[in-house]
Amino acid sequence: MSTAAASPPSGSSLSCVSLPRLLPLFLGVSCGASISLAIALAGVRSTTLVQWLLQAPGDLVLQTLVGITLPLVALHATLTGSQLQTRQLPIQWLRLVLATLAVSVLSTLLASVMGALVAATLHSVLPRSAVLARVWGLSLSSAAVEFRCPGDVHTGSVALQSNGTLACSVNATTFVIDDVARTFVADGTTQTALGISEQAVKVVESIFIESLAGAFVGGDVLSLMVGGLVLGSALIRSFLVEKRQEDEQNGGCLLEEESELGEKLMILQLFEQAEVAGCCVLSWLQTHLPVSVIFMFSSVLLQPSVSLSSDESDEGFTALALMTLLLLALILDVVVMISLATLFTLSNPFAFLEHLLPAQLLALSSGSSLVALPATISAVVASKRVSPPVAFIVCCMSTVLNQTGTALYLSISTLFVLSASASGMNEDEQTATRSTRTICLMVLVNVISASVVSPLPGGDNTAALATALGAVFGVPTGSRAVLLSYLTAMEWITAPFVTCVNITNNALIALVIAHYCEARPVTTTSTSSDDNTDAAMHQLLVSDQ
Repeated sequence: MSTAAASPPSGSSLSCVSLPRLLPLFLGVSCGASISLAIALAGVRSTTLVQWLLQAPGDLVLQTLVGITLPLVALHATLTGSQLQTRQLPIQWLRLVLATLAVSVLSTLLASVMGALVAATLHSVLPRSAVLARVWGLSLSSAAVEFRCPGDVHTGSVALQSNGTLACSVNATTFVIDDVARTFVADGTTQTALGISEQAVKVVESIFIESLAGAFVGGDVLSLMVGGLVLGSALIRSFLVEKRQEDEQNGGCLLEEESELGEKLMILQLFEQAEVAGCCVLSWLQTHLPVSVIFMFSSVLLQPSVSLSSDESDEGFTALALMTLLLLALILDVVVMISLATLFTLSNPFAFLEHLLPAQLLALSSGSSLVALPATISAVVASKRVSPPVAFIVCCMSTVLNQTGTALYLSISTLFVLSASASGMNEDEQTATRSTRTICLMVLVNVISASVVSPLPGGDNTAALATALGAVFGVPTGSRAVLLSYLTAMEWITAPFVTCVNITNNALIALVIAHYCEARPVTTTSTSSDDNTDAAMHQLLVSDQ
């Protein structure tokens, strides 16, 4: 057995991956933000030199972290599932999963309601519909796409050239289409927004795995975790049945042998060694991350965006108003979650959140809760208030189901863009969009939509807005495409803050659940991940008794 003086080997498990050093990581994030801001102000963000020197290395780092994290989640889930079966504690783990599911749904619902209340309360500071319509170039026509000559040309017309491009017949202005909202697709059936029932089906599909390859490609952390737990439990169960048939006359020795099943199964040993190798690589990357985070953050901030043909003051005021509302709602949500964690645990959560600073900076620089998942799990375990298996299961589930920051973003953005689309609605339609029933329906839809937003880097939060704008509020397709394009172009600055709030709330939920599901805080460390898992199993058993 382990002692309090012993410490787990760094990088031997997903729950003890080496965290990046805080000060160099902070300097890397600051340098990346400064470089990206200077490039954006200089107007050279789309040049080939910037793409090759900053965006390409940053994308490579992000994809490398994703490619290592997803297999590690599957491997660690398999090993955790094998421990679950050998310790005969299915009821306790089922209670843990159900508690995480319930708390995630309630916290996401709270965030969606809070975002709607903030946007409705501060509706007076939002730009008027005329200003937003001018900024976003909305027209009263029903066309999804409309091409015109520049504003100073009143007699020109747009013509299709022989080379397939569109150009103005007067000054030969060429029109370049940047489909940032992914509105133009080959399959016409995907042009319509998903309905509420279809969104609910996608949430269920994210829980029950259909294709292992699809889960890896789509970044379905929850599917990989569930599949790994089932696989590990099935492997041990099959071996246990065979062993019972051989030792049915030696029942007194069976329990002793069951505790060593994980060591006797060769495939589990291979999984454990593969996890150790992957965690060592991930620990090395995160240890040297302060150097690469400059490129990673620059890649996130220098994503291509649309250029608007409006007055710069109107454009800046609109962007500032959106960011002010979003940041205010995100800060308010974090304050409320910290207050609730304090109330339920009767402890100081700030000491717990101190360990989360590296994971928060990593989420801020990557804009992806999946990239920050190993650091989040390790930071939660490092606080010694949550056991490794509980931290792993709760954080993996919360990465998909508890996207509180995304729900806030969807509620605020939905009410924000209605101010622009109101110019094309009559008085009855405007009254219907502001009714209590419609707002409540929007809140519920955003809770479901937030759960289907991909945790991968570059996952589009605004793509989920199509459901609320179309199915709930009935915004026309043409206006919807323009609004989604604008908000997608704004995600280079909104996504990092949303992701940071997501992983912060995920850690707080792990703290609350561990407080009620574990008999005592984790005050000792173990020499291996298996010892940590055994201790957590014992705690769950004691709490159940």
